[in-house]
Amino acid sequence: MNKYILHTLSWALVCSCTLLHAQEGGQAKILTLRECIAIGLDKSFDVQQSSASTKAAAARLVNAFGAYLPSAEVTANYSRQLTNLREQFSIVNGVPIVGQPLPNTYGLNGSINLNVFDGFRRESEYSSAQENLSATRSDVSYSRALTRVTITRQFIEVARRKQVLNARRETVGLAQATLERIKELLRVGRGTQQDVNSQETELANQEVGLIQAENDVATAKAQLLATMSVNPSQLIETKEDELPADVSPQTVSSTRSRFGAEAEAVNRAFAKRSDVEAAVFREQSAKSQIGSASAGYYPSLSATGGYTWRNFTIGDFDRQGQVFAGLFIRVPVFDQFTTHSNVEAATLSHTQRILDIERLKNQIRTDVRSAYLQLTAAEKGLEVTARALSFATFNAEAVRERYNVGAATMLDMQTANNQLITAQINRITAVFAYHSAVAAVDFAIGEMEGDL
Repeated sequence: MNKYILHTLSWALVCSCTLLHAQEGGQAKILTLRECIAIGLDKSFDVQQSSASTKAAAARLVNAFGAYLPSAEVTANYSRQLTNLREQFSIVNGVPIVGQPLPNTYGLNGSINLNVFDGFRRESEYSSAQENLSATRSDVSYSRALTRVTITRQFIEVARRKQVLNARRETVGLAQATLERIKELLRVGRGTQQDVNSQETELANQEVGLIQAENDVATAKAQLLATMSVNPSQLIETKEDELPADVSPQTVSSTRSRFGAEAEAVNRAFAKRSDVEAAVFREQSAKSQIGSASAGYYPSLSATGGYTWRNFTIGDFDRQGQVFAGLFIRVPVFDQFTTHSNVEAATLSHTQRILDIERLKNQIRTDVRSAYLQLTAAEKGLEVTARALSFATFNAEAVRERYNVGAATMLDMQTANNQLITAQINRITAVFAYHSAVAAVDFAIGEMEGDL
């Protein structure tokens, strides 16, 4: 009795999930891989953060260019005396004079300053800002490539789980049809109640697998949406037109030819990957900072000019004001080793950037190696699962025919069916694992750089 209750509850749950899936499908937005990537690139938090860093780096470059231009400022001031405002008595040339208090004081100053020479500091700062801006732009390209490959692989995972779900549905349908046929054999006296009970259990087990497969699809879709940096609770359906349902030996061969040897792929990765480019730009920026720090060893020259005016009333700008101009030279004699410390700190930063490049290149070698190993394993998986599926299909059909004529037991047929569904799922996994491995190699060698 428990067996029949389990079967009834499982089948009801399957029907409910299927109905819910159908209802969601009617409201869901259909997205292709290309559309998912486009949305992800537009919404990606990492891409937005990299773009914001680019704006800050551009502002730094503008600021560095401003060092070549003169600075100008105008200041005005006013003050009023609040105490001791009595008349002032004084004698000038023997003549007594009474002066009225002048409590208000006004001032106006305007100046222009030009840095003529500062030991090549501004040249170094400008070069450093240029390299830093280029590095942040490369960061944006790398963020876009990383977003693209992450979405691609997650989309492939959704497609894989959908294919597994379809296989599970076919298996449940086959198990249901088999159960009906066994019941009919029992009715005409050619079957046993034990066979019916066994198939009831098999059907319930397949229904449990179907429920898990439906949940796996829903979970993968939510993860895909999260990867796209959008609300993961919205309803979508994926359209896998850009992903072949199977992989032929010719496709495997042409893909291998496109990637080439692993050593060549590593060199292409060094030349094409944006993260390497960004690291090189930052190394050059740090090198320019050494020149900026070394400017403290050189004298500096600046020029200034302007106008200043001060009076107790607003007027007499020609008599109370004056225009001035001047040159200032600064010669460092001893700065308590401050410049030396700055140079050493800049040199250390430059050394760290060089090591960052080497560390990154070593990581890329590891990434390419791992991606190629993953691709090799996926290629082997395609070959093995193709054979297994062929044998399992032939065996299942043969056992089914033998059972129909009484030459095989129910256990034989269930075993053959289970081998078939396992072979089907393994084949699906192998095909989409190959697609994912190709995407991993493309990313590792820098083929996912650029715009969508």
